[in-house]
Amino acid sequence: MSNRSERFPPLSRRQLLHAATGASLLLALPRMARSSTGPVVEIATGRLQGQRRGPVQRFLGIPYAQSIAGANRFRPPQSVEPWTGVRQADRYADSSPQQPAEMATPVTPAFQPPDYVRSGDDCLALNVWAPADASGPLPVMVWLHGGGWTSGSGSCAIYDGENLARRGDVVVVTLNHRLGASGLTDLSRLGEDFADSANLGIRDMLAALHWVRDNIAAIGGDPDRVTIFGESGGGWKVATMLGVPAAKGLFHRAIIESGPLIRFMEPAAADEVAQSLLKALGISSSDPQKLFELDAADIIAAEAAVLAATPMSMSTPGFPTGFWPVLDGELIPAHVFDGRAAPSSLDVPLLIGQTGTEFSLFMLGDRSAYDLDGEQLQQRVSQTFGAADASGIIDRYRSDYPADNPSALWFRIYSDYGMAVLSSEVMDVRAVPGAAPVYAYRFNWKTPIHEGKLHSPHTIEIPFVFDNATTEAGRIMTGGGAEVAALADRVSTAWVNFARSGQPSAEGLPPWPAYSRADRHSLHIDNSSQVRPYIDAQMRELFRRKLWQQAGVSG
Repeated sequence: MSNRSERFPPLSRRQLLHAATGASLLLALPRMARSSTGPVVEIATGRLQGQRRGPVQRFLGIPYAQSIAGANRFRPPQSVEPWTGVRQADRYADSSPQQPAEMATPVTPAFQPPDYVRSGDDCLALNVWAPADASGPLPVMVWLHGGGWTSGSGSCAIYDGENLARRGDVVVVTLNHRLGASGLTDLSRLGEDFADSANLGIRDMLAALHWVRDNIAAIGGDPDRVTIFGESGGGWKVATMLGVPAAKGLFHRAIIESGPLIRFMEPAAADEVAQSLLKALGISSSDPQKLFELDAADIIAAEAAVLAATPMSMSTPGFPTGFWPVLDGELIPAHVFDGRAAPSSLDVPLLIGQTGTEFSLFMLGDRSAYDLDGEQLQQRVSQTFGAADASGIIDRYRSDYPADNPSALWFRIYSDYGMAVLSSEVMDVRAVPGAAPVYAYRFNWKTPIHEGKLHSPHTIEIPFVFDNATTEAGRIMTGGGAEVAALADRVSTAWVNFARSGQPSAEGLPPWPAYSRADRHSLHIDNSSQVRPYIDAQMRELFRRKLWQQAGVSG
């Protein structure tokens, strides 16, 4: 880890955070037309008119809280004022204020919102897709978008919920919330005006879940069968909500995709981030009211300065740096997965997993990583884990994945170190007597894009989960085809069945056993899927010791 910045010099911390979604790189996708006719529903704040798209109706840009401009920027989400007449809900709202992405990846275009979407203060909104002629209340699946804590949007093309709602007979919700400096700066010790400023992005998500509880029945959803799911930073957000006691009862299943999180930021570290932000803004802590005079551009510029001073090479995968949820003693009273699971969520069935070669997307700045020979693989593994363990690690992975070339093996090894260890930690602390079941997966399907060199990269399961694998956005990631469509059918069905019953299953997949500490079974998903351990037990312990040492924690 100490030489990570030398191996990947072209990639900055911000580039890595944006690599998964390419957030804010706006392409010219078709503009949605405003409709004068469409389905009308009545929610608590007034009537909404959406759009009918075959058997699915959708309602876009529904506000669940007020604009974050002015005095609202560092306040908890404020309730929406009721409106008169019929509000059009046929366009996405602003994305949360965020920095433009500095780089693109081969999957970036799949994550673009429509061309009219910009980042702005009118961002606390959600979007709903639902079968138009449902016979009864349907399971609800609430997606928390990726992009770390600083980028992304619920209006990304690959997150379109129409196909999932149609195929799965479910209601799909995506949402935006405050990000970065606006959403995760703890200013609570600057005075009474900022007493509730910690974890505002988390409070936004909580407000959105309250909206779902109070209004989703009007659009065909069952507020007593709500699943939260998310990938990458969205997985972090799902994990965070599992540690928020105030969220208990607002969701009933949880899915963490490639986003294990076990610890929150300590108050002292959060204070350092807040002081760095104030310094970048040129504001004294003795005069914090000046924060209310700033616009989003001011905050984003200061956020960039703070993140630039927190290089990724100084951090450890999965551990807090920069803008991150903080232990505030109220909303988040304790670490969510730190030796034990947060007790408030032990009754929530959990589905958790990752792709086979997560870091093949994050290493794009290191071109040599994609054409390694055996000697170069040995050098990299020795450099990261020590020469004494290198040969044993490589032999283990060659035995488990005999068809993989040296680059694929390196991506698997580093992905298990950087993510599988944390995921298995979450599974172990959740798989205890009396808790709801945990189900684990590894998504091993290999994409043909980028000459096949990405193998099974970060984000690759998303088009399959949303049943968008053969849409225009999905083909960017998968290449499309009948085999891809068949796998998307199985994967999206399994996710929907988990949302419906708390147990994942689909025709064409093997029976999916619950995870336990004894066997650590997971479903390895591919065109031909099989049940195998999530990670080799010996490798897990070796990588865990290394990761914990790098993070400076005991246990």
